[in-house]
Amino acid sequence: MSQVLTAPFVIRYFALINGGLYPKSIKEAIQKLPNFGPWADAVVKRESVTYIFDEDKIVERMKKRIAKLKEQSK
Repeated sequence: MSQVLTAPFVIRYFALINGGLYPKSIKEAIQKLPNFGPWADAVVKRESVTYIFDEDKIVERMKKRIAKLKEQSK
């Protein structure tokens, strides 16, 4: 059950890292974890987990959200 709840977060973090919004060091640190790292790498490749996840859309939406927040903070 915990894998079902954790997988969406891992997929989102990896997408945001790949999109340049989070540091790559986070992904590298996750991948070094002895049990969690290999599982995380495998879960982001499983179509049954990612079929509904639109990485480009998620990254683009987050970039817009960050830009909006930056503009509001001026």
